[in-house]
Amino acid sequence: MFPSGKAFARNLWLWFSQKLSNTMDVILPMLRMDKALAEAPKYQYSALPDNHSIRILILYPGAPDEPLEGRLELLNVNFDFTDYETLSYMWGEPIRRHEIICAGHRLPLTVSLHDALVRLRRPDRPRWLWADQVCINQDDREERSQQVQFMNRIYKNATHVLVWLGPDDQATAKVAFMLVNDLDEIFQNEEKHEKFRIEYTEHLHDQSKEMWVPLMKLTNLPWEIGTRAPATLFWGAEEIDWDLLHSVCFKLTDYYHLRKDFHIQTDLIKYAYQRFIEPPLTSRHANRFSFIYELQRARHLQVSDPRDRVFALLSHFSVYQGNKQIEELRADYKKTTEQVYVDVAVRALEGDTSLVALAAIQHPNLPSGKEAPNPTSGTNRVVDEKTLPSWVPNWDIGNQAYLLSEPISDHCAHGTSVRVVQVNQSTLVLSARGLKIDTIEALSAPMSQREFHINASGKASAFETLWHNICGKDAFDLEEKYVTGESAFFAYAQTLANGCVSTSSRDHRNYHDIPKSEWLANGAAYLTKTLGRSDKVTSAMWKAAFGGDYFKWSRAANGATNHRVFARTANGYYVLAPKVVEAGDIVCVLFGGKMPFVLRPWGIHYLLVGECYTHGK
Repeated sequence: MFPSGKAFARNLWLWFSQKLSNTMDVILPMLRMDKALAEAPKYQYSALPDNHSIRILILYPGAPDEPLEGRLELLNVNFDFTDYETLSYMWGEPIRRHEIICAGHRLPLTVSLHDALVRLRRPDRPRWLWADQVCINQDDREERSQQVQFMNRIYKNATHVLVWLGPDDQATAKVAFMLVNDLDEIFQNEEKHEKFRIEYTEHLHDQSKEMWVPLMKLTNLPWEIGTRAPATLFWGAEEIDWDLLHSVCFKLTDYYHLRKDFHIQTDLIKYAYQRFIEPPLTSRHANRFSFIYELQRARHLQVSDPRDRVFALLSHFSVYQGNKQIEELRADYKKTTEQVYVDVAVRALEGDTSLVALAAIQHPNLPSGKEAPNPTSGTNRVVDEKTLPSWVPNWDIGNQAYLLSEPISDHCAHGTSVRVVQVNQSTLVLSARGLKIDTIEALSAPMSQREFHINASGKASAFETLWHNICGKDAFDLEEKYVTGESAFFAYAQTLANGCVSTSSRDHRNYHDIPKSEWLANGAAYLTKTLGRSDKVTSAMWKAAFGGDYFKWSRAANGATNHRVFARTANGYYVLAPKVVEAGDIVCVLFGGKMPFVLRPWGIHYLLVGECYTHGK
């Protein structure tokens, strides 16, 4: 049945030899290519010929298992109309472990860029790409400083933006993109959309979170687009049109509690959408004309060099809005991160008419007033963990809380006063004029983003706890008076919601045209919705809640209180303050500031704790 002896051995050897030969036909070319790659000299950049040139990578075609090859060519950023695509991706680990053969030389790449180029390489024709890691000499600080000014123009002139989200290790992309397409179909059908609205508002707590997990993962991935050019998102082997994703996320904006329950980060999608394109001056997005506001919005972005939090925005339209000192700011990688951040703060304060730079302070921690030096010691400066003065925003700290005093908000604590500020460049002490209001006496623990989210249990524990423990009140009624003579409940609800200015902006209504009774109704509606027929809620409160929109108050309060504390001053003012505030801190109005600020006595000077909402008339 089996071949015997030598014949069998000979046949086996012939079969094995053939298989080995076929295998070596594949292995040897790969080994030769790897050897050629290893022996190729390292790529040396030539200096750019002028201040108007950029490099473009021509990525040669190839199969997925072949080494990357291409070449770099020069373009004039002002006059060359060559079609090219920009590649948006996250650097990830900064170590460049991979390589591309560029004009016969080895050019190192990070894992992230290598994976992106392998995925986007065409099999049959070259692809013209701009990717910062290879098109800018990363080892030349002067070139990096010069090239960063072109970022906006490079993206605006691109015919297409390719967004690499990374490998799809958990096989999530296909399901996520299918969900986006399904939602798009639902939102375009009036009957299906209404059914969806009922299910995910009135019956939200009955819905499964599992189906939303892929979209949650998608919207939490970081990327950058920012122009009107068409864009495609690539996640592993899958891809989706950017406008389709943005359209769906824009419609999901109306479903606040759905997004918060299922952790759908539509704000990150909206942030990336055309952020280098000027919005209408009359829209609620006109905040984006403020350079400081744009730096604040960009806190969530991941960067390998913290100086790029500033430098990458120097071509943004917000730079050219009248502050000549900001317009003169240039990328300079010879400066330390601290020098860059101080420079921005000084230019913003001295060249602007507002104090929005101080409003952007986001301290994760701050020395306690108990550690303050004796006033007679002469100590005149304190710095945080990155040696920044307390009045300089540290842009490398992730977003802790949003700005209460947005540039176009209706807050006006300063009245008709104008800012009076001066910076001592040798000591980095900021001098500012203002008025003291009161001293913090009692305060809550820091609040979370979902503190006033209405859950299935209907509990309003935070709302009750703060009313009892900080305000010192028992029942919820309208008889208790605030220091201004208003209802204490009204002052309380308005403080937690930052005066509800975000609501009027979202509704496209003039804030001062909205009667206080409407704001009271919204706050009272939240109370009655969560506490129900509690004996702590008076009939007058139920009457005040009639016609109110609890959802609007909940949304405003959840946004405003995140990473902040609720506090009461010695004279009874209610304050929404930074999370690092402590008893003994001073509430004041600095001339020119939309909102009051909290200061901490520190020797003969003060630490700037941050902006706050203090309810007044």
